[in-house]
Amino acid sequence: MKIALNLLLALVSMALVYLLIESIRKPINFKETREIREQLVRERLKQTAELQKVYKSLTKKYAESYDSLKQVLTTDTFLIDQAFGDKFDTNQVVTIVKIKLPAKDSLKGIIKKNAPKPDMTIDEYFNYLRVVPFSGGQEFYMKTSEAIVEGTDSLMAPTFEAGTTLGTYLSEFDSASHVIYDPEFNPNSLRKVGDLNKPSTTGNW
Repeated sequence: MKIALNLLLALVSMALVYLLIESIRKPINFKETREIREQLVRERLKQTAELQKVYKSLTKKYAESYDSLKQVLTTDTFLIDQAFGDKFDTNQVVTIVKIKLPAKDSLKGIIKKNAPKPDMTIDEYFNYLRVVPFSGGQEFYMKTSEAIVEGTDSLMAPTFEAGTTLGTYLSEFDSASHVIYDPEFNPNSLRKVGDLNKPSTTGNW
């Protein structure tokens, strides 16, 4: 009887130690996992915004999809003014000529700077960029619209938004069990860059 009681007490003690360890481990695991994944998501959204800026400089609007971004940035050209002659020499006539530069060159520079592998092909880069990390292959949404420029009555400017929900890349964490670690954690909240309601290319982090 005494042996059985001691065994029971030992099991209860082990269970309490396990619960104590879990109560410490879970919030740490949640915080560390979230920080790592948030960083990866933010990086892809920042790169998306960078490409959208280039796209807008070419088309005066934003792309509605990653496919549109890829199409324009691999086929369109920039028109650059190039001066021939010395503009500080009054004896010379300066001629301004428009030079075409492939947007693809700028895209390759962005890929070399931002891609996890600098030798990524354009196809590989866009396949990487559009997918939400740790989501099982789900893609970021992308939308475009127009909004009134602040300080004006009717001047409209193009807008875009790209993003996903927190639950897409933190699917194993739900608000019911993890609200004690972060009272504001909501898997349905958006992590996005840009804003459909105002001209912006910044993120909401």
